Amino acid sequence: MGHPLPDALTDRARCSRPQAIPRTKRLDMSRDAKRGGARSGRASAVWLVIAFVAILGFALLTVAIHARIVFPFDQPLLAVMHGWNVDPLVWKVLTETANIPLFVIAGAFVIWLFVNKRRREALVVLLLFAAVSATSEGVKQFTLRLRPEAGTAAGIPGVIYSYPSGHVLEALTIVGSVALRIWRGAWPFAVRLAAPIVVALQVVLVGVARIALGAHYPTDVLAGLLCGAGALAIYAWLTRPGSWADTPPAKPKRSGAVKS
Repeated sequence: MGHPLPDALTDRARCSRPQAIPRTKRLDMSRDAKRGGARSGRASAVWLVIAFVAILGFALLTVAIHARIVFPFDQPLLAVMHGWNVDPLVWKVLTETANIPLFVIAGAFVIWLFVNKRRREALVVLLLFAAVSATSEGVKQFTLRLRPEAGTAAGIPGVIYSYPSGHVLEALTIVGSVALRIWRGAWPFAVRLAAPIVVALQVVLVGVARIALGAHYPTDVLAGLLCGAGALAIYAWLTRPGSWADTPPAKPKRSGAVKS
């Protein structure tokens, strides 16, 4: 005949048993999970649509430029913006923000992802940035569109072709990717909101500077915007929450913590 357990041991055993989740709470959790999945699915579809439309627009514009189709707004806009009474040094400084600083940002972003255990995303970013640079140079060789003759700063020495604008393309892709990572992070809302605004301002100012310097036609900048938007949408889709590349660091285990 066994001895009865002390009340303290009985209470401890009862408390250590896993508590059943009430049915209503389970239903609420299930509904929340379904809503979250539906929102994630819609966001994924939106990014795919943006990528398709942007890349299709870029491809059609590229074919038109290769066929030497003249766009009626190119020369008038170029003449107006090139004639602005602004010190060329201002445009050159804006242009330089999309040169070496951009590559420093790209390198720092990849290193940050790697250090924070987001190594798959770091690989996606590396491959995407390489693809964007290769696309820019490859399309230049395909279209063979010479830079505008009016330019006081024809662009990068030795690069005589203007389509597409590599500065705009790479600025939107690189800085846009960083902004998207900030938006998805746990930053204060003011920081998350400021990130896309800063990206939009920089890309627009760089595009205007490139036209004002006479280094690009407006359609060159438009092509950079389209291709950059497509690349950014691809990055957003590949790194969407729950995807293969979405690998945040595991939370440190706490001793005595109960798994939920």
